[in-house]
Amino acid sequence: MNVRVVRPGALTDADRGAWASLQRTEAALGSPFLAPEFALAIDSAREDARVAVVEDAGRPVAFLPFSHHSGDASGAPIGATICDAQALIAPAGFDWDPRVLVRAAGLERWSFDHLLVSQTTFAPFHHVRHRSPTIDLSDGHEHYLERVRASSKDVLAQVARRRRKLGREVGDVTVEWQTADRDALDTLFAWKSAQYRETGVWDRFDQPWIVDAVRLLARTQCDALTGLLSTLRAGDELVAMHFGLLGRDRLCWWFPVYDPRFGRYSPGLILLLDLVATAAERGIALVDLGRGEHHYKLRVATGAYEVAEGVVPAAA
Repeated sequence: MNVRVVRPGALTDADRGAWASLQRTEAALGSPFLAPEFALAIDSAREDARVAVVEDAGRPVAFLPFSHHSGDASGAPIGATICDAQALIAPAGFDWDPRVLVRAAGLERWSFDHLLVSQTTFAPFHHVRHRSPTIDLSDGHEHYLERVRASSKDVLAQVARRRRKLGREVGDVTVEWQTADRDALDTLFAWKSAQYRETGVWDRFDQPWIVDAVRLLARTQCDALTGLLSTLRAGDELVAMHFGLLGRDRLCWWFPVYDPRFGRYSPGLILLLDLVATAAERGIALVDLGRGEHHYKLRVATGAYEVAEGVVPAAA
């Protein structure tokens, strides 16, 4: 086998076709964060985006998207700090030593923080594992609601009461699955930055490359990845928003935010539960809430999977 390293924008049609085929056939690789379109968006926003293409007899068979840090030989997942799923894009059971792949990519080490634990070849390099809550819609919306009522008896009734109160006190409540408001994304950036600063969290949208990448992802529409910007309004008031990524079979919850003036109405949960209902209507089987067992996620989740953080050193 041979490994060549290219920028995502330099992938050939054969490369992109093989990558897309792996995503279609390997259920574990279905996240839109693992789509070639995500790598292309990061490549448009950063100079250090790379893909290690593993070839067998000149045919691409596996892909490792990564970023190559300037000034040293360390690497990270492509789009690190905003990439919520990381993996080697390869068939199940693909036989390859991760250390050899890291060396072939020109790195001394490759760090990860959202690596799918289902790729057991990487298990010796896991330092910590984290749970990522999920909402299973494969049996329909009503079955999902029954499961939530059984595990979190008051959450659905509580959110419904607050939704009605928001309608009475502010205006009719409406949710747009995909908003046509061209200014909404800028508002989301501003609100989210304010939230980060208020809570003492690193402001992702203070980074121009993240803003640029999200803008491009918001314009992306294909089978493997569609940018989804959703809004919750009460009358004329914009109350809450969410920007996430839609894949073939799942919605990835990513950047939710709300106007703190309306915090008492639980607008984030109102929007989330409305999007879950619409996702079920559209035949989407899974809502991936992302790494982190935040209280609001656990109240509405029906399951979870694990991701790992750690470091793969290059083979000597």
